[in-house]
Amino acid sequence: MKKILFWAGRGQNLKILENFRNELIKAGFKIEYINIKYDEGELLPNKWKQVSDNNADWWIGISLGAALLYYSANYAKENKPKRITLINPFSSRKILSEEKGFDLSNQWEFSPKNCMLNIDNMDVVLSTYDTKIPMYHGIELLNKTICNNKKIVFVDSNHTIDNINAQIELSDILIENESSNGGNDNERYNYCNIYKLSLIHI
Repeated sequence: MKKILFWAGRGQNLKILENFRNELIKAGFKIEYINIKYDEGELLPNKWKQVSDNNADWWIGISLGAALLYYSANYAKENKPKRITLINPFSSRKILSEEKGFDLSNQWEFSPKNCMLNIDNMDVVLSTYDTKIPMYHGIELLNKTICNNKKIVFVDSNHTIDNINAQIELSDILIENESSNGGNDNERYNYCNIYKLSLIHI
């Protein structure tokens, strides 16, 4: 059974993407949740046992969780996951705070885009109606990552993908990508209009 380490968003509300995760479980994946309280104490991923002793092949995160996932991946060293999926991540919390006008005084200030990450497989999922994090943040992380197999998925939904049909179809796409074992080196796919599952090569 393949294992996923799931990184929830700020507030760590597991109701968000619940249908998405249920579809992954139905497909035979075991899901473990990152057991870290966000924004408490120092940001030290090298001290997090689930990172340093990682045994999950696939890490999936949303929003703050996706950004932390990306920032933490290098600290897994030889236990780095084979695949990461970032759902509506930010590339810099400071820049995002300036764009959206929120205070960082009680939040970890970090910039995933400053990490030099080398990973086997990477998906970036971006919601076209996201009002929380501009889409360019995720595209910036995709472009900066050294990766043989990159994919980007656009979803017609909001930041937390509340639409149940979109969650189910997103899980189908990601599971299909998993079973196909990636593509050719540097091949990128752009899924436009997730409801029609149309595939465009770019």
